[in-house]
Amino acid sequence: MGFLPNSIHLYPDETVESVLLRLCKANHFERYIDLSIEIRSWLEEHHPTIAGAFPVALDAVNVYHAKQSSAKRVQSLQLLEQLVGLPRFSLLDISFKHTNAIDAGHFAEVRYKQITIPKSFVRASSVPVCIACLRESNYVRFDWHISKVTCCEKHKVKLLINCPACNAPLNYMISEDPSHCVCGFNLLETTNSEKGADDWRRRISFDQQGSLSISEQLALLLFLERYFSHLELGDFIGNYKSLIDKHLQILTSKNILLATEKINRVSFSSLTDNFLGDVAQIGSLPNFIKQHIANVVIELALETPRSTIANLGDSLVSMRDAALITGSTIDDIFRLYESGILVVGKRIRNVGRIESFNPVFRLRDVAAIALSYSRYGYSQSAW
Repeated sequence: MGFLPNSIHLYPDETVESVLLRLCKANHFERYIDLSIEIRSWLEEHHPTIAGAFPVALDAVNVYHAKQSSAKRVQSLQLLEQLVGLPRFSLLDISFKHTNAIDAGHFAEVRYKQITIPKSFVRASSVPVCIACLRESNYVRFDWHISKVTCCEKHKVKLLINCPACNAPLNYMISEDPSHCVCGFNLLETTNSEKGADDWRRRISFDQQGSLSISEQLALLLFLERYFSHLELGDFIGNYKSLIDKHLQILTSKNILLATEKINRVSFSSLTDNFLGDVAQIGSLPNFIKQHIANVVIELALETPRSTIANLGDSLVSMRDAALITGSTIDDIFRLYESGILVVGKRIRNVGRIESFNPVFRLRDVAAIALSYSRYGYSQSAW
């Protein structure tokens, strides 16, 4: 459309903010705000309903920053692709986007291409850089935005976090040039690069389970940070089964003693501090971790036979919990309920309608269903 005279090519691991800064430089805009005002003016003239979804500030451009207006933010970026002559969906492809875990709370995630990243791991106030990478090509790599990434995987050096001249945290969205600090210091003049590598990225296999993707590695770090923060990753890897077993045993033993109602009226979630619900929200957690958790829960449910005295197996679980235990989806659990295979363990107000978070099934029944219908492929003889 001739909106900008000079287009640019995109790097496969670049961020959308980095692209916009390079567009500014290629088209001789002094600051990003000058470009963004031009874009908004064009949108207001041609697409007024979308114009407000394109922010003026660089650090607000990415899709995951938008909540109610996410759809309009996507449309504004698509229009921008056309305006500056970029391939269709190219800007969206390198944006950090929402996932479908809309109610995940502090387990919320964002997605970059096919990589899922816990939102709590996305750097907010500063973005370190690899000087060696910048010397090769002056653009921002997406993984510099991940707080767990402290070293460059390619050059095996630690990322530069603070400016050598003024010691301020580096943030290219403020300086508007990845190779310069906001004080004006040229980072490419830095000579000392400390060697280093992130241990978690070196551990590509896990207990003979095969290679883990970066999404699974990050999800595992989130799980470790949440429940075993006192352990190093290597210590957890070597003993994850016994550690999870012990964690659940301690939780249930403690909360059963603290329960003020009969066990058959208490949710399994309350007896485990919502452990299953939290784990289910870590979308990229490796399946063998979820499978082992489900195994432990089934053992807890079935270790004491049904009797006139209520025990842990008589506690109540929700459809979300049941989905994790059986390795299936909430829709699968609802179909089992509709077909009469899985029956409710308490009276519900609206027959035929069950909220996914409402604990209505007996843990013992769900465990039995898991042994019959689970996708995990349990082996009872292994117990």
